[in-house]
Amino acid sequence: MADTAHVSRSGGGPIKTVRSAADEAPFQVRLADGPEPGQVIASVSGELDAASNPLLQQTLLAALRQAERLLTIDLSGVTFFGSAGVTALVWVSQHPEAAGKHVGVIATSRIVTGPLELTGLLLRLDVQGMPGVAELDGDEADQARR
Repeated sequence: MADTAHVSRSGGGPIKTVRSAADEAPFQVRLADGPEPGQVIASVSGELDAASNPLLQQTLLAALRQAERLLTIDLSGVTFFGSAGVTALVWVSQHPEAAGKHVGVIATSRIVTGPLELTGLLLRLDVQGMPGVAELDGDEADQARR
């Protein structure tokens, strides 16, 4: 059996619930409708390691397809954020199906913001909720991304 993550969507039942060959993927993703029209929030928890990269990309693509205009990837529950997580965020934000949609990231721990900072992605992605960083207004955030 191919590896798949446990993905569920609140309010509409599961969109996919399949176990990996090891009976459980190292991460879970829960999809929920966001407060804004056309928004889907993908809440990710667990470990995002190299072995889970293809599965993570497939899971985030499914979430992107559910979002009409805005996909928010909430990484607050991530306990390990390796290159697979970094790669998946770049991949989904640049995927052809992201055209006309906005992909945002919520990162509330240094586990996630550290690798994003090291790779320069804090300036390229729309990252909110960073620990120890005051919220920037729109103009300041735009300047920081340049």
